[in-house]
Amino acid sequence: MKLYFILSAFVFIAALTNPEYSYSEFSGIYADTTLKCPVTGDEISGEHVSFRYIDKEIKFCNDGCAMAYKKDPAKYSEHVKCMPCNEDDANHKINTTHNGVKYYFCGNGCKGKFDKDPEAYIQQYSK
Repeated sequence: MKLYFILSAFVFIAALTNPEYSYSEFSGIYADTTLKCPVTGDEISGEHVSFRYIDKEIKFCNDGCAMAYKKDPAKYSEHVKCMPCNEDDANHKINTTHNGVKYYFCGNGCKGKFDKDPEAYIQQYSK
């Protein structure tokens, strides 16, 4: 019985330390940790382009993909944050473009707040 317990513990620890997979606390399953470009879905290895969108650092396989993402982040992201209210409830139809980057909002009230002083909101999330 001790041998069975020790063997089970060894297998469990070996599974947890597998470098190919990491435990995802949100989904409760093992998730593939391979870095992929959100635009093309290609694996990113070696040099890459990165861009900070609101509160996330996003990595791309090349400059073209980064530019495509900046033009329409909602196309490549499941949830988009409304910066003024800090919620992941932005409506893809309510948006504005600032310095070539498209931002989305939950309503016209938040869009109006952002339009008055976009740099203040961008600075708030760049800390």
